Amino acid sequence: MIDALISGKLIRDPTTKTGPSGKPYCNFLLMVFVGEESPVVVSGIAFQDVAQRIGKLAKGDALTVTGALKPSTWADKTTGETKHGLNVTVSACLSAYDVKKKRTPPTEHGEANVTPRPTGGVTRPYVRDDEPPPFDDPIDF
Repeated sequence: MIDALISGKLIRDPTTKTGPSGKPYCNFLLMVFVGEESPVVVSGIAFQDVAQRIGKLAKGDALTVTGALKPSTWADKTTGETKHGLNVTVSACLSAYDVKKKRTPPTEHGEANVTPRPTGGVTRPYVRDDEPPPFDDPIDF
């Protein structure tokens, strides 16, 4: 078993079902791009709250999952040819819908309140408030 972090796009809508214990699980197919080669298809299964989150997604949505990765083999039903693939049992997931904005709502003037970044104590002793910056060379583009 391999611990993996996989990012890709859903090939089709995830299928959510309820198991014999009454808890939900979700099956999905993820297309993962690996350089210039053809994409790899990863079959995934998730359980309980992770399954419910993935089940809300649709074909084409980006998804990142982490979990146990296992190689698999099977015989193609039509040709009898041996095929190889990857299966992941998901322990956690992240989609674009999970990310929350870090900005506060706009003020009455329409500008967003952004928390200023700390400067880390960096000072610029060569620049004073009453004189222009030291580098004012014209740049031709």
